[in-house]
Amino acid sequence: MGEKRANDELRRLLNEIGWSPYELARQVNRVVTPDRRVHAKTPFAWRDKGTVPRDPLPAVIAGILTEARGQTVTADQLWPGTGTHGAVWLAASTDVAAGTWPVADTIELLNECTAGVDARTYFAVSGNELISVAASWASMSQPLISQRRHASRPVHVTPEFVEHLEQNLAQLRRLDDGCGGELVLRTITHQLSLAIDLLNEAQYRSAMGQRLLSVAGQMAQLAGWLAFDLGRHGFAQRMYLLGLRAAAGAGDRQLGGLILSCIAFQQTWRERPHDAVAIMTSVNRGLRHTATPRVAALIAMREARAFATAGMNRETSHALDRAWAALDQGPREDDPSWTYWMDETVLISEAGRCHLHLGDTVTAEAQLSRGLAQLGANASRDRVLYGLSLALTHARGNAGRHDIELACHEATQVLPMLPMVGSARCRNLIAAIGAELRPHRGLTSVRDLLDNVEESAPIPTR
Repeated sequence: MGEKRANDELRRLLNEIGWSPYELARQVNRVVTPDRRVHAKTPFAWRDKGTVPRDPLPAVIAGILTEARGQTVTADQLWPGTGTHGAVWLAASTDVAAGTWPVADTIELLNECTAGVDARTYFAVSGNELISVAASWASMSQPLISQRRHASRPVHVTPEFVEHLEQNLAQLRRLDDGCGGELVLRTITHQLSLAIDLLNEAQYRSAMGQRLLSVAGQMAQLAGWLAFDLGRHGFAQRMYLLGLRAAAGAGDRQLGGLILSCIAFQQTWRERPHDAVAIMTSVNRGLRHTATPRVAALIAMREARAFATAGMNRETSHALDRAWAALDQGPREDDPSWTYWMDETVLISEAGRCHLHLGDTVTAEAQLSRGLAQLGANASRDRVLYGLSLALTHARGNAGRHDIELACHEATQVLPMLPMVGSARCRNLIAAIGAELRPHRGLTSVRDLLDNVEESAPIPTR
């Protein structure tokens, strides 16, 4: 039997990402069931001896490297010709990035994600795979959903029932405003499953079908947002992309723009700001002359966040100016219902986050403080998110001058609320604050805060 050769492709990818085999083992064990976990040293054999992992680990490893690298890695790329399977581990863009998006296929893909028959795990992608989807959406003319003539059940979709779904969706959005979390995600996924059942099986005219498909797209967007906030980036991106297809099939361009702005926003949190900038460029092209002022304000705000995360000062300032100018035009009757949350408080707070990314902590502090003062009593997650952002602003300071005591104070104010909101974004901010404050652990306030974080708000592993 011939001597096994090292896996040069796995070695190359691990070097590119900056991972050791130990880190690869840790990442694998985060996502697999206990019976499939690997020893910390096992990946050394994969890399150095060319050992092939047992199925479905090749696909799992490919998915993990896809999410970390930002470009698709396949099992066959790592272990050519081994005949491995594991189709349950897929890129979030699977079956989405094609040139055309038939409505019937969109409904079927959504059904797979919500009906309990899809046991697959999706990994988030980056780079051209996302950017090309956005560019395709901006230029495509989608075939709209047609009248359902041969329904499998004698059920007619009435305007009253669609209105009921829309009202439930509005209530779930407000629950998300407060705390978000797994229960809201499960509920909206169940509601989406019902909408997909109706699209598949009921009778409706074309106009009603488009309205119902738009509602399904909005539900998918909310599911994606909730999953993103929980740190489940692969599932979030999958729901966003399917929601984008639904919006296109319904002819709802503004919803499509919202969903792409959410994908861009997610990429800023995943530290891929140049993806976000490119995606927002396509959003602006696709929504030219069609967005209401409030939608335009939301889009410009998300574009500012993309620019800020990429370190683009002048472009950030211009985007924020556009957002304020659009918001100043006030609400309109034709604003989509999902724009209700886009107001001065959100914009001033997000502007503060933008300036924090740009290193302008003086402006960031002023805007975050103002936004926090204006927040409503029920905006628990935003209070934690922006309160921790303010603490991080104080911890970083300006020109080497920081206020450690004030950073600890601001973080301590919102730390008790963190378990209630269950947001991975907030926990990421706690980790960033901890990294800034750890060199000052000699201070009692810092020690107390870090100890409280360890006790009440540990960083989740998944």
